[in-house]
Amino acid sequence: MIRFCVLVFAGTLSLLLNMPMLASETESLRMAGLNDQRKLATGDRLTYEVIEEREPPIIVFVNARGEVELPLIGPVAAAGKTTRALAYEIKSLLEVDYFHQATVVMQFPQQNVSRGTVDIAGAVRTPRSYSLPADQILTVSSAIALAGGMTSDADGSEVSLVRRKGDGSEAGGESRQIINVRSILDAGNFDEDLAIQDGDLIIVPRLAEAAGGTVYVVGGVNSPGILNVPPGNTLTVSKAILQSGGFSRFARKNSVKLISGDSSLPEDERTQIVDVEEILQRGLREKDPIVQPNDIIRVEERIIAF
Repeated sequence: MIRFCVLVFAGTLSLLLNMPMLASETESLRMAGLNDQRKLATGDRLTYEVIEEREPPIIVFVNARGEVELPLIGPVAAAGKTTRALAYEIKSLLEVDYFHQATVVMQFPQQNVSRGTVDIAGAVRTPRSYSLPADQILTVSSAIALAGGMTSDADGSEVSLVRRKGDGSEAGGESRQIINVRSILDAGNFDEDLAIQDGDLIIVPRLAEAAGGTVYVVGGVNSPGILNVPPGNTLTVSKAILQSGGFSRFARKNSVKLISGDSSLPEDERTQIVDVEEILQRGLREKDPIVQPNDIIRVEERIIAF
């Protein structure tokens, strides 16, 4: 009798061990396999799906407040968390009122198509070039948030938006518009928060500038950023580029743009094309313009197809 019971138990155990996993176990493994390395940041694009809803995934974004807006539960803090940690947090929220069990899947899309770039320089935490997502409208304030936000010494009321004129080609002139981002953020004046276009440049000035003023060097240089104008103002375009680490590998050295910060000039007279390559190779100092406070030196880069 004892031997018979042992055989029955062994047979039952064998059946249990060889049974396929329950759906809930499979779904738990799916959540456990989510990315637990990369932390989310403003501007990140994700697919969001609750398996039990039996609906296709939707696209969500981490907004300027570091949150994702989700159906049923609204905004959830996301910045600084991994997709796995965030998915488990959302699971807990959904299981309070909406689901007996929720399997939440949040992932980075396989492809993140870009519709161009925007350069952000000056008093932001991470000044550099950023891609414009194909399915998201980026404004001046959200682009600054993408760059980590303004630093404590930033003058958010005098942000410059520099945009290529005409057909948007690199050979054309540039327009320059002042945006009060501080007013947009503090007073909610979102009508003034312009949408970003490919090739735009955003300059965030500092509150306390140097006595002689500052200039901005952006684009195809090794160390883009802000330079102080020295007493007596002997800073030229070529010197400013050299002080910014020199040209990058694909810089257009013969067509550097000097964009004047003098708002009294007509728009079509504010952009000057400077052949810095010729100036440096032939020592043509007479062709090397002296920069003025608030000027922008913009070095375009060649587009290389691989």
